[in-house]
Formats: sequence, C-alpha cells, structure tokens
Amino acid sequence: MASWAFSAPDGYFDDCAALAAQLPEGRLTTRPLFALTPRAYPSDDAASHDDQRPWARFTGHFEALNRESPENVSYKIMFLTRHGQGYHNLKNNLGRDEEGENHDALLKNGDDDDDADDADDALFDASLTPLGVAQATALADLWLASVAADGLPVPRRLYTSPLARCLQTSLHQLKPVADAHGLPYRPVVKEALRERWTTHRCNGRRPRAWIAARWPACVVEDGFPEADLLGARPRPETEAEHRVRVLAALRDVFEADDDVVVVAWTFHSLAMRTLLGALGMVPFKVQPATTVALLVRGEKTDQQASS
Repeated sequence: MASWAFSAPDGYFDDCAALAAQLPEGRLTTRPLFALTPRAYPSDDAASHDDQRPWARFTGHFEALNRESPENVSYKIMFLTRHGQGYHNLKNNLGRDEEGENHDALLKNGDDDDDADDADDALFDASLTPLGVAQATALADLWLASVAADGLPVPRRLYTSPLARCLQTSLHQLKPVADAHGLPYRPVVKEALRERWTTHRCNGRRPRAWIAARWPACVVEDGFPEADLLGARPRPETEAEHRVRVLAALRDVFEADDDVVVVAWTFHSLAMRTLLGALGMVPFKVQPATTVALLVRGEKTDQQASS
C-alpha cells in the first residue's frame, strides 16, 4: 500500500480560522465564494480559458497544477460539509456544544425522532431536526447559486458518513445540485468518515443492511462491516486514533478516485477539525450545515509491499 503525505497549500482560500474567531461562538458559516480568495492565476491568460468567474479561473489553475505536477503528486478540490442540526444538537442547546463532548444526557431518552427505530433511545444515531433539514436545503440553494454565478465546480464523487444525520444532509444538500446538472446522485457511504467515537449513543450507527435498505441511492463501500464495531468499543477513540482513521479515508479517496478531482464529504464537526489539523491547518469550528472548500495536495512518498 502506498504511503501518502497530505497538505493544504496556502494562498488560495481565506483564513477561515481567523474568520471563525470573529463570529458568534467562534463558529464559521458558509462563506461567500466558499472562502475562495480572489486573485490572479498563471492560467488566466490561457487561450483556452475565457470564463472569468472566480471559481472557473481557480479551477483552470487547479487543472494546470495537476497537469504539471510530478506523477506522484495530485491535487483535489474538496468540499467539506458538516451535517445540519440533529436531535442530539437540539438536546444540547441547539448545537452550541460539540458532538459527543460532555453529554451525559445523550445516554438517556430524548426528543422524538421519526427516523429512530429505537423508541427507548431516540437519540441513537440522531437524525436531522426539521431545522436541520431546512439548513441543508438552504445550503443546496447556496451551492446552486454559486455554480451559476461563480463557476463553482460540481463534485463528481460524493462521500458521506453512515450516520443518519449525514445521509439526510447529503440528500437535501447535494441531490438537488446533482439533479440540476444531470449527474447521478450516488454517494459512497464510508465508515471512516464517522464522528470520533466518544461512547455516546448519538454517534452509534445502524447495521449495514439497514443503511442499504433505507438509502438505496447510496453505495455502501466494500468492506463496510454489518455491525457497528467502532460503537462496540468500551472506551472513547483517542484523538490520535481518530486522526489515523480520517487520514485513511483521505488516502482511500486519492487512491480510488485518481481521475476524480472534485470531491465532497458530508460528515461531522470533530471529524472536520481533525482533518484540518492533519492537513497542517489551524482547526476551527463550524455551524451546522456549513461547507468549507479546500485545495488538498497528495504526494505518494513510497510504495510498500502489501502484507
């Protein structure tokens, strides 16, 4: 298996950590242009490039980076979206607390959840609240407007955490975008995109068979276990363990989708911050149903024999 080094090159996006620090509760919302920094690119003068919308110009530069990079280096535009408000967020002051942090109440009965089969534990694998659905729908409108006005590229590969709130967010946010551009809506359900396991029931997941039956438009990745092995662990996942898991997901995307350069992940707050830190960025918090755009550079550093 190849070894990879990942980073987020500077100079393309606004300092979202600094922007978040200026906002209520220190949480970023989706920025105009998805925080793309207006600037000139060497590719702007290319004869074949006549679309002067900001994201279209950046995409032209990004394509040039991939053409001109060494064989072992590739770039992807990644759109990272935190799910909309879930019932577990509602239970904990409308999402002002981090998922799974200091929430003893999550081990008890909570608000009614129509998607929860566990009547005695409605917060297990918490689904979206009506507000969460509205947030995801509004985010779809932002995406559609930016595609038209700014040349925002439409992701060609979608990934989602297997937890219900992410499956729902992806449906309400990304299916309208795919439909509007004649693309199939076939998100890949990826186990490694789950929230960091803290032993709280809101971060447990349902069996593979339930996910496949309830979400037939989704593609459950190969090797996805039927049972929730992570949720069966008696102790919390450490930050280091979580980082390894998230980076493994990123490696999978770079290896499996070598020809796909625009990718969307729908996942969780702590998982997003873990990824940002692993890319060498200053992690920051985001509000529910917020999208963050990144340019990610991947470099194969060696090739190790498979055991």
